[in-house]
Amino acid sequence: MSFLAYRKPQLIMEKHWYEIILDNWAQITVIIGSIGFVVQQLIHFWLKKREIIFSRLQENKILEIKDFYRSYQKLEIALRDYLYQTEFGTHDADIFAQIKNRIRECFFEFDYNVMTVKLFVDSDDIEVIDEIRDTLESIRRDIGKWHINNKSKNPQKGVDKLEEIMDERFPKTLPALIKKIEGSLRRSMKLN
Repeated sequence: MSFLAYRKPQLIMEKHWYEIILDNWAQITVIIGSIGFVVQQLIHFWLKKREIIFSRLQENKILEIKDFYRSYQKLEIALRDYLYQTEFGTHDADIFAQIKNRIRECFFEFDYNVMTVKLFVDSDDIEVIDEIRDTLESIRRDIGKWHINNKSKNPQKGVDKLEEIMDERFPKTLPALIKKIEGSLRRSMKLN
């Protein structure tokens, strides 16, 4: 006889899957609950981390925008002083030297803030910011050209743009560009 013939017959009961679940429902519930809790905590941690990063980014954006506006105002005031001194004041070389130094410092600060605020705004706003910077630079350049032209023995015609600066660029062009930036920033921060 063979080896298998002497073996005792084993009772092998086949259980269906639903019987296994019914017999072990308490353990299965604990395991599923534990897995669900761990998944919930991971998702909560991930969302909280994203929320903190987003709020810090928004906070930094607001700080950079404040610095941008502050430097813009300082530069605009310095350029207005230069324009008013040119138009209505005495033409003293020392006064103009002080104003030009102040404008140079303001431009340095403004350029720095323009570069940093560009990190936080979209491409349309970058174009408007560049246009603001170019307009301010052209105002400075045109006032300087007026001084050079005024001192020359053969003044050129068409170089005098002081009226355009006073009537167009300061009261109309720059405020329109600033309003574009403000509207875009309000939309990006969902304030409208």
